[in-house]
Amino acid sequence: MPHAPAAPVSPTVRLLAVAAALLAALAVLVVVAPAPAAADGTEQPTTPAAHVAALMAEEPEGRAVVVSDILAGEYDLERVQEQVRAEFDRLGVPYQVFVSTGLLTFEGEEFLAAVQERSGREGLYVLLNAGQTGVVATTTPGIDLPTRDARSVLLSDESYDYETPVPQLAAGYVDALLDPDVAERAERALSEALNQPVEGTEPVESDDEAPSAWREFLDDMSPDSTNGPENTGTVAGVVGGTALGFGLTAAVLVWWRRSDRRVRFGSWAWAGGSVAVAAAVVVAGMVHATSAPAEESATPEPEAAESADLMAEPPYVAATERVDRVIGAWEGSPVFADPLITVDPAVLEELDAAVAAAPVPVHVAAVPLADTDESDGDPEVLAHALAHTRGEDGVYVVVDGTSGRGAFALLGVDPGSDSYDLSTAMSDAMPSAAGVEVALALVDELGGARLDPEARATVPAAARLHDDTIEDEEPTTPLGRYAADGLLPGLLILGPLFGVLLCLAFVPPYLLVRLARATPGRRLRPTARREAERAIAALKAAGDLPAGDQAVRDLDTALIVLGEDPDELDLVGATVLARRAARRLEEGSAGGGGRVCMVDPLHDFASGKGRIPKANRSDLHLCGRCLRLTPALRTPLRVTGPFGRRVPHLLLDERSWVTSWYGTRENLSGEKLLEESRAR
Repeated sequence: MPHAPAAPVSPTVRLLAVAAALLAALAVLVVVAPAPAAADGTEQPTTPAAHVAALMAEEPEGRAVVVSDILAGEYDLERVQEQVRAEFDRLGVPYQVFVSTGLLTFEGEEFLAAVQERSGREGLYVLLNAGQTGVVATTTPGIDLPTRDARSVLLSDESYDYETPVPQLAAGYVDALLDPDVAERAERALSEALNQPVEGTEPVESDDEAPSAWREFLDDMSPDSTNGPENTGTVAGVVGGTALGFGLTAAVLVWWRRSDRRVRFGSWAWAGGSVAVAAAVVVAGMVHATSAPAEESATPEPEAAESADLMAEPPYVAATERVDRVIGAWEGSPVFADPLITVDPAVLEELDAAVAAAPVPVHVAAVPLADTDESDGDPEVLAHALAHTRGEDGVYVVVDGTSGRGAFALLGVDPGSDSYDLSTAMSDAMPSAAGVEVALALVDELGGARLDPEARATVPAAARLHDDTIEDEEPTTPLGRYAADGLLPGLLILGPLFGVLLCLAFVPPYLLVRLARATPGRRLRPTARREAERAIAALKAAGDLPAGDQAVRDLDTALIVLGEDPDELDLVGATVLARRAARRLEEGSAGGGGRVCMVDPLHDFASGKGRIPKANRSDLHLCGRCLRLTPALRTPLRVTGPFGRRVPHLLLDERSWVTSWYGTRENLSGEKLLEESRAR
């Protein structure tokens, strides 16, 4: 049976079938196609570990050393890479080393494990952090190295500290890895840390005593220590100034205590002596500060002088490796987040949208900052370096991904508001900011900004400070450092102040000593007996002298008083009479006796008249020593008065001793004195 002929296929249907087949093929391609590549043909890493692994993949296999450009301010990155590679080549095993800084929030072995997982290479994985002696390392199966023991040895070695250069740290770590006794050294270091003896060794003696303060003082004064000349200058200035202040104050006091107010030898001696001592101290300090050998003296490196001039002009940074890397990344997007930090993708998208809507070009870089980087950890310096290196007008923002600090630079832009307001907006956002939100706060303040080629470019604060202090550069020679900081302030201000206070501190004890000397108390009785015995001996030796009758009268009166129950004033009077009698008998002249000093009758005989504050009189006889003193320092003799109180003897003016000036104005009668004594 014949078949009916098939209906012809419409061209429209044929076209629809072809289109459906093409769509299905395209869908399959979309599902199985690889992720889009970055502009440079490599997949963009999304984590710090992935980023480091990608960098290590570009290094020689088995000899990978990656030095983070965050160290560009302190090190020559290529040179450090060569030095570290040379050290680890000694191990004879494959290695992957990442050199960075401890400010980055890497979790040690976990970070290295993540790097190894992404790298897929076998060998030793090491994290060297500048400023840290704790080297973190892991190994893949088949690589047998004592990484933990080497870490313990390095941590316990006092020759390594936070200032140890990275190449030296790498050399020490490799030496420890190759040391056949590293396990024993590590155990010993651990036992010393725990103060426990190692099996088969002597117990570790406890050393609880910290270095003595004197030892630390000497170390700080060493001319070849970091601040030795400065410390020496400060100490020499303070010591010399103290001697100067003490001596000059003493000279003034010696001048003041004299009643005639004439400058005598004592004042000149104190003043001249203090100047001589101060000069000797300063010269001795100078000799000490400059005694270090020239090759050991702390002198600035050429790199330090070069670094000091970085702030003189743009781009203000020590190296531009990272600057060039950031500018290259901006070719794809004006918002760059360094792979070594973690930023919330949602915040990045929001920031990207805000930057795109800004009225002027805005470029943002979120990077880790540290003191070792090219900007010395200053986001404002890095922002200006990016602006001047790129050379295009706009707003350049840098956010420290480790702390949240932010700063900006303006190039050919009128911000529409004061720069201080922009900085304040970023500062206000920082406490609650996560990642790059401070940049969002800045972009929000740019609503009135516009491009203005005539607008003045901003300058980082560090550069402004450099311009202000360019003429005040610190000295570099030991002698200059010795005199730079503490010498003159110590010698002319601080030291003299100490000296004055120290000298004045001796004034109260001096006055107390004078008061004690003016209050003989129990010393009066033996003194009176000694003077009486002296007078008796002089009388026996004198024979018949013209003055014998007067001397005998005085001596008899003294002996009568001493034979009764004398009080302290009686003892003073008896002493004066016996001393006068002995002097008359010994000198053989009636004029041998003299008027007594009414400040203290026990002093030498009077040689003039003067004022005694306690007596409120200016015509009293004084000895030569009291005459030389200013009236305020003339301390009258104190004896026991009524009610047992110590009073100046001049206040007992009802007693014959005082009214007769101890027998110099009128003769004293033993009977009258006895009556006064019995009436007490």
